[in-house]
Amino acid sequence: MADDHSAAVDRRGRSTMPLFQAGRTLRSASISSAARLLDFNPAAGVWQATGTAIAHAPNFVDLTSSGEVAFDFHACTVRRSNTQPAIERPIPRRATAPANGHGPWEEEDPVLPLGAQTDRGHYSDLSAGAVSWSDTCNRLPLVVWEFLCTPTGFFITVYCLNVIAWGAMLFFLLLNVGSMTKEQKEVWIEIDSQILNGLFCLTSWGLAPWRIRDTYWLLQWRLCDGVKSRKSIEKLAKRNASWFRLQSSDSDELTLQTTLTGKVAPPTSEWKMDFVIINMLLNTLFQVGMAAFMWCYNRHNRPSYGVGLFIGLGCFSSLLAGVMSWWEGRKVKRIEGSLVEDIQGSQYQVVNTV
Repeated sequence: MADDHSAAVDRRGRSTMPLFQAGRTLRSASISSAARLLDFNPAAGVWQATGTAIAHAPNFVDLTSSGEVAFDFHACTVRRSNTQPAIERPIPRRATAPANGHGPWEEEDPVLPLGAQTDRGHYSDLSAGAVSWSDTCNRLPLVVWEFLCTPTGFFITVYCLNVIAWGAMLFFLLLNVGSMTKEQKEVWIEIDSQILNGLFCLTSWGLAPWRIRDTYWLLQWRLCDGVKSRKSIEKLAKRNASWFRLQSSDSDELTLQTTLTGKVAPPTSEWKMDFVIINMLLNTLFQVGMAAFMWCYNRHNRPSYGVGLFIGLGCFSSLLAGVMSWWEGRKVKRIEGSLVEDIQGSQYQVVNTV
């Protein structure tokens, strides 16, 4: 290590590394950082994240069970079982394309065909010992707090509260509620409109790299053949595992393993994947038009028809994607149940991660 350092630095401490080699190193580091950022996989939009969180919210069975109810990074319900002695092994759950590596337990699990059911004996301990109604009511505030402590849950709450607060203020100003003068109302209407436009740009443009990447995968899936097409739909299915289930013919390596309820959700119609991704991309494009009207004109000469058109199209396209994710996600949750975490030693291990 000392020899390498002396070779790259002269007596005065100046680098002797060729400029092209340094530039190549910086370029490789930036490409690696960008790849890791794209692999982060946040929700594609606020409405989609909200719809998925609602679809996978704790239901009556989760709240009355003896196991701990928690949430993962995407604010989806996770059942933490404290009955480890009664379970033979951790319960894996994978209903999309397999992960890169196989854990020690995944290799021993039987592969199930679509719609198959497994022995429910492995899951009886998770639902045994239901808590009383009083304990369930006392549990609700803790569940809400757990939701708020997740990154996605916190962002959804803060973002939606801001949109509701500033939107309500704008609504009342448009109804001439209050004792302000006409000039003051116009100023506050402009302030509210610009804040709401900034909130919409935050998600539409901030999530644009992932939306463009998903659109690229979608085009590869639809236009290419063979391995490239199969890998693209596997990536999309893994990213949207909270609501989308692959067709059995889409992947030779597709395996559907045991779930909390012992059932697996049926394959999702393929056009629904196109529907969600295209609407998310349209939301970004419509927001460009909205921002152009808001920033290229002032409040005196701004065409009202342009603002109304693009804000309506942008909100509607994002809402459609969110409703579709909620509708399909609730069916997956109803059939397969919540995700499961098992205790191993003193640590919780997430058995299913997306």
